[in-house]
Amino acid sequence: MTITNKITLVVVGILILLCSLLAVAEFAINLAFLKQEIQLHAKSAMQNMSVALIPILETGDREKSDIFVSTIMSEGTLLQNVTLQWMFDGDLQQWSHTTDVSHSVPEWFTSLGFIEPIWMTSTINNGWTDLATLSITVTADHAYLALWELSVPFMLFAVSVIIIATLLVRYTLKRSLSPILKITKEAKRIAKLDFSARLPTPKASDLSELTAAFNEMSSQLHDLFETLNEEINALRQKYLFDQASGFPNRSFFMRQLESWLSDGDCGVVMLINLKWLEIDHRDEGAKSVNDCMCSLNATLQNVIPRSHDAFAARLGKAELAILIPSVHEKEARTILSELIRVFNNEVLNNGLPTANAFTIGIAEKQGGDTVSSILLRANDALQQAENFQAVFHFSETEHEFSQTTLKTQLEEAVNSEAFSLMVQPILSKSSHQIQHYEVYAHIQLNNKSIPASNLISDLSRFSLSTKFDQSVILLAIDILKNDETLPPLSINLTPSSVKDLKVISWAINNVRKNKLKDRIYFEFAEVLVCLHLNDCEKACAMMKQEGIRFGIDRFGQHLSSITYLRSLKPDFIKLDHSFLEHSNDDNNHLLLKPMIKMASSLGIDVIVSAVEYQQQLKLFSDTNIDGYFGYISPPTPIEELSSHVAKSA
Repeated sequence: MTITNKITLVVVGILILLCSLLAVAEFAINLAFLKQEIQLHAKSAMQNMSVALIPILETGDREKSDIFVSTIMSEGTLLQNVTLQWMFDGDLQQWSHTTDVSHSVPEWFTSLGFIEPIWMTSTINNGWTDLATLSITVTADHAYLALWELSVPFMLFAVSVIIIATLLVRYTLKRSLSPILKITKEAKRIAKLDFSARLPTPKASDLSELTAAFNEMSSQLHDLFETLNEEINALRQKYLFDQASGFPNRSFFMRQLESWLSDGDCGVVMLINLKWLEIDHRDEGAKSVNDCMCSLNATLQNVIPRSHDAFAARLGKAELAILIPSVHEKEARTILSELIRVFNNEVLNNGLPTANAFTIGIAEKQGGDTVSSILLRANDALQQAENFQAVFHFSETEHEFSQTTLKTQLEEAVNSEAFSLMVQPILSKSSHQIQHYEVYAHIQLNNKSIPASNLISDLSRFSLSTKFDQSVILLAIDILKNDETLPPLSINLTPSSVKDLKVISWAINNVRKNKLKDRIYFEFAEVLVCLHLNDCEKACAMMKQEGIRFGIDRFGQHLSSITYLRSLKPDFIKLDHSFLEHSNDDNNHLLLKPMIKMASSLGIDVIVSAVEYQQQLKLFSDTNIDGYFGYISPPTPIEELSSHVAKSA
């Protein structure tokens, strides 16, 4: 209950008590007065009738007595019953009169019995002889009417006072306590690391200090989290970037290469030998090696396609490596021509001849590639280019499908839903129980089951990714509807689906229609956030409004700023597997710890990936993680999910 409601209840209670006391006092006074008045009226009526009946009784004229009493009772008197018993013969005359006053007073009010009718009897005589016995009953109806008419206005007045006082109290409290309401709202905002506003100083002096203290606390928290973010960026720049040129270093390149290869998507790796930089030409007016590298770094930012999450890294004094995911040889050759132009311009700007100034070796990813195998092929291609004094050389790559064949087979597979689903359990760190399952799809091509992650760029290029996502979602919905005991399923959406709000709306509507918002989660890769933050913010806002849980996959893959967590507000993040693979690297832990700390402070569950055995979790003993998954509990065909759950239980 809010403070406003509590104070309002107290004030209303006091007013009701005071009004009740006043009502009781007023009612008691009126009741006593009416009882006294009806008593006096009864005595007066008895006395007057006794005197007036003496002459009639002496004559013995019963007709006159009847006319007299009937006339008195019909003239608005309070008499209800009159009885006259003659003494000399015992004859009995009775009269009664019913008033219509009772219709103006609620029956429940008269049934309370506050005022009783008055009954009186008296013997009439002429001084020496008893003539008759007169009995009268005076009704209480008029007294009840008067009491009711006095009580109703008072009650209406009291109710009006209570209502008006309540409204005034609530209005005053609302104005007086508005700073507290603002502080509450701001506290919720700050809890999500949003420090975009400050509270204005209130007019109430006793709340101004509280507001000032709150603003100071907000400012300190803002500085704290900015410092934490700066610490992450500083560590990233220190350990993962070449300080002289600004290029990512070999360590960063190897991490990204490992992460990309594990994704399974297509792409190329280029190794570049900038031979003109191997000799210092400053005596000839050329720039230094580091100056040339800085210039190349700035120029390559505009050439390397950020839409593919590509980047260049410096491996040595005059060696560069470029990773371009999600492209095949044809697209790579288009990018290569731009790169060659950049390198030629840089050579010319140094006043040197372009002939044999640099060589490039390119290796396209093929099935089963490892870090060593793809680098070996790229290096062989580089040596081939140098041996034949060529600008570049592509290593030979075996393709199982041509692009035309691949497009046809992918279209057939997606349209006929020729794919199978695998699920991998996400386990709680504390209880080791299943939190949810992550869904993996395998597409059937040429009688082979190929992981969908190997075909993401192809699905997107052929405009099949959103339809593929929709098919997976519908299949997951059917499975969950058929078995209500299954834990939630988490579906990793492709970039095309996340960027298409119509697809997001379609997914949300299907989850809502089937009442599965607590059993279906969605997630997408961090690279998508880095490249398309606005699209991700819109999609996440739609899911959060509907109460559907969602998460970020491959968190920390780029080791870039993670301030996007404040705008997306995901329910969980899954650490990139490179953190575990580089667990022996002290720099890795230095980078990881503040990232987990920031996510945990936002109430986001942190899940470790690529876990193979329990001992690996000790690496995270000083960090706040919530779950883990990996080959410690390998993927299972979704058809075996029910039995897998039973065994786990």
